[in-house]
Amino acid sequence: MGGSRSRKRKATGHQAPGSDADGEGAGVDRISDLPDAVLGEIVSLLPTEEGARTQLLASRWRHIWRTAPLNLDYDSFSRDDEGPDAAVSRVLAAHQGPGRCFSAPASVIGDRADAWLQSPALNNLQEIALHSLDRRSRTARPPATVQPPPSAAFRFSDTLLVFTIGDCHLTDDITRAQALHFPKLQKLALQRVSISEPSMHTMIAACPALECLLIKDSGGFHCVRINSITLTSIAVSGCSDRAEPRFEQLVIENAPRLESLLTLDSFECSIMTAPKLEALGYLTCHYGTKISFGSAPFDSAVIRQLSVDRLATAACAVKILAVDMDALSLDAVLDLMGCFPCLEKLYIQVMILLC
Repeated sequence: MGGSRSRKRKATGHQAPGSDADGEGAGVDRISDLPDAVLGEIVSLLPTEEGARTQLLASRWRHIWRTAPLNLDYDSFSRDDEGPDAAVSRVLAAHQGPGRCFSAPASVIGDRADAWLQSPALNNLQEIALHSLDRRSRTARPPATVQPPPSAAFRFSDTLLVFTIGDCHLTDDITRAQALHFPKLQKLALQRVSISEPSMHTMIAACPALECLLIKDSGGFHCVRINSITLTSIAVSGCSDRAEPRFEQLVIENAPRLESLLTLDSFECSIMTAPKLEALGYLTCHYGTKISFGSAPFDSAVIRQLSVDRLATAACAVKILAVDMDALSLDAVLDLMGCFPCLEKLYIQVMILLC
């Protein structure tokens, strides 16, 4: 017995003072035995400040954070004594590794963002989130107060996988000057963005690997046409309080891999070619809501304000449908189900008015 216990203690290696005599692992630092690359990935998942504090754990950890992929979130320094601007500058000056994610409110960083985004600490950045200051608010700011995005954000066009643009004005001059091309971009989100219709289509076309597209509370364009062999998910909503042209029409001309389409406003939506579309919503009873399936005018299904106008063809791929109704109507539900013969799940949201 004594010999086996001795061998067991020897095999465990890093045994801290105070561990039990049987070598059960109490007080043993197993994490520090992991390779640097694995530790770097773990540290990169922590909030920015907490990741930096891992340098204080032990001499073994001092270089890990500085060389780990950097996730830099401006909001995480909101309570920092020296202020978020100084904290971000300090982190960028200290970090030596590649960049992974840079997140900051578009409306507060101003000209500082160009200097930050030019930092070598953010080289090979994979994700940029220039988000709205109040992420929960749906009220768009007046177009006159919206600034162009920092030009340095486009220097990562070859490495970006995720790009979120919020509270920005993407002018035609910007889209032309940047010669937009994002060969690896998989997710694009435009939130409270002012952009013209030609520039919108230019930006989408510049993303040949795009899988997910979000257009939220944006304006400056009336119609968005989708021709993409890679898109699998689209979510759109307009904004009613803009003085500029309002987003009201979505046309899916060719999207062979599209699986999910979510619209959160009264839209006119035309789905010409989307053979794999399985999830669709919300269909609403609001004025201006119209959805059609099929490319030929007289060989399509048309649903207007939850009422089936024409049913020349059925949307056979749709398995999940979400409906928004002012009052529950069984007749309207049964009418809709005739358009979706392969339906497996139906979600109904009913508006309840409290007097």
